[in-house]
Amino acid sequence: MEEGEFAMEMHWVHPDVFDQRDREAAEVRIESLAEGHSDIIHVRVSAHKTAHHRHGGQEVHITAQVRGGEIVAKRSRPDAGLALNETVDVFEREVHKMRERRTDRRDERSAPPPELGIIDRVLLDDGYGFILTDGGDQVYFHRNALRDGLALDTLDEGQRVALDFEPGDQGPQAIFVAPAPPDAPGV
Repeated sequence: MEEGEFAMEMHWVHPDVFDQRDREAAEVRIESLAEGHSDIIHVRVSAHKTAHHRHGGQEVHITAQVRGGEIVAKRSRPDAGLALNETVDVFEREVHKMRERRTDRRDERSAPPPELGIIDRVLLDDGYGFILTDGGDQVYFHRNALRDGLALDTLDEGQRVALDFEPGDQGPQAIFVAPAPPDAPGV
């Protein structure tokens, strides 16, 4: 696991309800959703008998703690394996919707033309740094604001960057920091 990546935790409640192959297949699907992402923190899969008159049998719930919220998916079917498979289908759709909404908001936020500046200093152990903009503002940035291949441990003082920022509690704070465009004027 790379530094800065988060491991998703998975917890099964009453795993003996499911056939081992069904459970393993569900785990593979859920783990593949988390691969390369840090937005799924904890997944809990549970099943219980239900007296639902149409579907009967087993009701399966997947509850996931995700960055900024929670995703819940559930299905009831006579067969626990079928209910699990359909619940994973619903869960996958909800994760994709969440990521699309985040991408849409990120695109909206980055629409204004970026400011330009240089890395003033990086506090690697603390996970943040400061940028001096071409306009003379000193702007705080957190490692989570870095985009487009920038990583905190590879930033150099004096490196040219593009950024967008907003007022923060203690001064300007970067919303995103990306490499400066190739046609950006030098300092």
